[in-house]
Amino acid sequence: MRVSSYVIGAPLSDERFYLLLHGIRGTLDKVPARTGAFLVENRGKPLVSPPWDSDDRARAHLTERGYLTDLPEENERQLLVEVATALHDAALALRPPSFFFVPAYTCNLRCPYCFQPHEMHAGRGVYAKIMSHEQVDDAFRVIDHFDRPGALAEHLDLSQEGQGTADSGSVRRGALGLFGGEPLQEQTRDVIGHIARRAAERGATLRAVTNAVQLDLFTDLLGPDGLAELQITLDGMSDLHDRRRVGPRFRKTFQRIVDNIDLALARGARVMVRVNVDRSNADELARMNAFFLERGWGSHRAFSAEAAVVTGDAGRETLVTRPELVEVLDTIRADQESCLASYEGYAHGVLSRALSGRYPFTQVANCGAETGMLMFDPRGDVYSCWDEVGFAEHRVGTYHGGTLHLDHEAARAWLSRFPGAIDQCSRCPYALIHTSGCAKQARDNTGSLFAAACEGFQSYFPRTLATIYEQVESCLLGEAERPGPRPPTRTLPIVDVTHGRTRPPRDEVLR
Repeated sequence: MRVSSYVIGAPLSDERFYLLLHGIRGTLDKVPARTGAFLVENRGKPLVSPPWDSDDRARAHLTERGYLTDLPEENERQLLVEVATALHDAALALRPPSFFFVPAYTCNLRCPYCFQPHEMHAGRGVYAKIMSHEQVDDAFRVIDHFDRPGALAEHLDLSQEGQGTADSGSVRRGALGLFGGEPLQEQTRDVIGHIARRAAERGATLRAVTNAVQLDLFTDLLGPDGLAELQITLDGMSDLHDRRRVGPRFRKTFQRIVDNIDLALARGARVMVRVNVDRSNADELARMNAFFLERGWGSHRAFSAEAAVVTGDAGRETLVTRPELVEVLDTIRADQESCLASYEGYAHGVLSRALSGRYPFTQVANCGAETGMLMFDPRGDVYSCWDEVGFAEHRVGTYHGGTLHLDHEAARAWLSRFPGAIDQCSRCPYALIHTSGCAKQARDNTGSLFAAACEGFQSYFPRTLATIYEQVESCLLGEAERPGPRPPTRTLPIVDVTHGRTRPPRDEVLR
């Protein structure tokens, strides 16, 4: 008998108790503090002198729940691999790809921390082209061919024997994405109108990652039937934001963006405001949260706000880590009502499923790139990853004449990445929650997509799990109103920021 290698735990504020979660079984238990601390401290070790030594009932319960096991370490790891593989295969077979248009690489801002080069945003050389109507039509022909569950995996010969795919007539008709550069600007107005018309013909809406500086030029498209979902960045109050989010024609953008957020909400669009956080604006988060509440956004059903760290090469001395950001937001919530969320979204999801009796681990893809994402650019190139758009050496294919020409090796690599395929991850108790982290970051750090990008997850997840559990428990017991951010019921999930620009979320919706 030994302690499972997949025990996750955190002390509760009531020092008598500890919260346990099993990283494969998905069991969730509140146990005596000595018991919880012992299991976490002895994770993966032989069972020697446990604090419940003479309590056979405790031993039997902990064994039944998976925290104690007779499985050898490698056999338990193989169980993790089998569960991860089943979730991965199901996602490839049952989920359709997601599709994004990059109508232009130009941008009307020159934010100093953006990972994309200035020559791209200035439209120099190969980045000067704007997507044509003909290219849009070509992309839609590709979309119509692949817009069914399992289509991309089947095309790449990744469908599992007996797994099957959905009926070829099953079309998702969900939202199509817009990305850039800046997709919503004066020079893209015509092509965005064409994309919107083509999307409407097939019953789809649009979602966009936009700086919203010229969003008012698209007023006629805003709303549930057109530009239905927007991710918009505000990096602080006006004095700080206007130093970070600037462009050749737009020296002060804060008020313009705020007005356009009001416009979008009034037109019925959903808005998720992102705050890209580093040391220069971490102290602004409390003011930002108060502003969102005072503006009335915090109580608006179509509004959400999320903070995420800037990482990559934006100046490492200025960076804030994920655990540090979680701590900053915890402090804000202790002092005031908060509508600003961050990486506690992982714990929200796991707890909501576990407490409702469902298996809490539902996917092993870190982002849409790992279940199939096709991003069409104005040069005829196709990409799988937001951070690699525009860098031709990282494209996964091309499109022309309504036909998709994939580099099968490159595309298969993205769809083959999951925790069960990475040895380090398969040995980690957080594998089915953090799902290996960002593949692009892993490749930047190690040279391979098939490596972990831990991103400080083990440092902050147990704390957020315990904190949110206590909030839920207090609410259920009627001891207090639930504090903290609103539960994550919105359609725009928690995501990362890398190289100073937001990245795809754990799902294929907005980054």
